[in-house]
Amino acid sequence: MSVQVIKHREIHFCPLHANPNQAHSAVFIINDLSGVLMSHALDHHRIKIAYNLERITLEEIEAVLSNEGFHLDNSILSKIKRSIVFYCEEASLENSKNERLIQEVHDKHNSDVIYLRPKKKKLCDCRDHRPEHWRQYL
Repeated sequence: MSVQVIKHREIHFCPLHANPNQAHSAVFIINDLSGVLMSHALDHHRIKIAYNLERITLEEIEAVLSNEGFHLDNSILSKIKRSIVFYCEEASLENSKNERLIQEVHDKHNSDVIYLRPKKKKLCDCRDHRPEHWRQYL
């Protein structure tokens, strides 16, 4: 049983493009992607999307848009925001995978718990058993 992680984001397009209504054109492509729950244009250069993070990431959505010829906003602030979102989504996916693996291992071995006692350390046989004053004498 997995919990759906729904993300809501805005995608900004470059205003210097031959198609002045990139946002409206991109909505049709984004709505056909698996994992995208909702998308609509806020204005000519911005769209709002909601998607299931378990099925698709913002990086994948933006890659599809770039491959289709759309120009995303490449200002330094947009690049920083995108990089942070990409990192956070990747980390979130890794954490959810790790949690699932831990839960599977826990469920699998829940009844087969084995307790081990640590082995007692034996003193090494190469110790000199003579008293200290005899060792200094030689």
